[in-house]
Amino acid sequence: MFEGQPADNSARAGFKGDARVTIHVAGTGRQVLKDDGGWQAAAGSPAPRAWPAPSGFLLDLTTDTDSDAGSLRRLAEAAAVALTDFVGVQVDCATVLTPAQRAPIRAANNGRAAGLGYLEQELDGGPLTHAVASDGPIVVEAAGGASRWEAYRKRFLDAGYSEVLAVPLRLDPATTAAVAFFAPPGVRFGPEAVGHAAWFAGVASQSLKLALEVRSVRSAGDNLKSLLESRTSIDVACGVLMGRNRCSYADAFSLLANASSHRNKQVREVAEGLLKNLPSGAPGTRFDI
Repeated sequence: MFEGQPADNSARAGFKGDARVTIHVAGTGRQVLKDDGGWQAAAGSPAPRAWPAPSGFLLDLTTDTDSDAGSLRRLAEAAAVALTDFVGVQVDCATVLTPAQRAPIRAANNGRAAGLGYLEQELDGGPLTHAVASDGPIVVEAAGGASRWEAYRKRFLDAGYSEVLAVPLRLDPATTAAVAFFAPPGVRFGPEAVGHAAWFAGVASQSLKLALEVRSVRSAGDNLKSLLESRTSIDVACGVLMGRNRCSYADAFSLLANASSHRNKQVREVAEGLLKNLPSGAPGTRFDI
């Protein structure tokens, strides 16, 4: 029973809690089981090793990046390296981030993977979308009976891949993200690879969440600085007008506002123009902390 719906509420909880989680493989009856403590196993397989919890390990997604797209691209590159090192062959990666009330941001470690990431827009869905919806790993194999994957399967096979594994990232309720891994011909994502991808998704979730928060704080700081600089220019210009015209602050601001309306400029621009014409030039803005 696949098609993006977990078997029960405990399965929908993903890798949290003490419930056994079922990872459904698209178009097949195959399932990968995950027990409490991080054990990855398939029915009848030898006892596998446990993956360490992702706490205490983060990816640097902020240094030398100036946008969310830059952080997402760095995440895609790190994800590709992580699974490539684990599997032993080149694995490519595509990622998607959908912030609240904003268009999705997509990135990948190369052009082939990027094309499959954008393909989900064309097909109105794909492994990335369904991994987010099901809150758990999704595997799309080269051969399967689920008709919903026929168009996507043809495209990733044509691109030179044999299997796709997508895992969701957990950020906040209003923001969703997921990572898709693309296996080369002859390679399949077994239970251990699925487990490693899920472990990496935990690391990536914490890292991307931190990067988004850092950028949000920086943006708020820049906006505040701009607001204070604007306010300072207006206040100083009002002081100049008060000295010249022997009027109140309210009257001086009205003069600036009227000039702003007549010249079709912002009040700040009018104020800065006035200050630039002072004999000593416009005063600098300094903030003491």
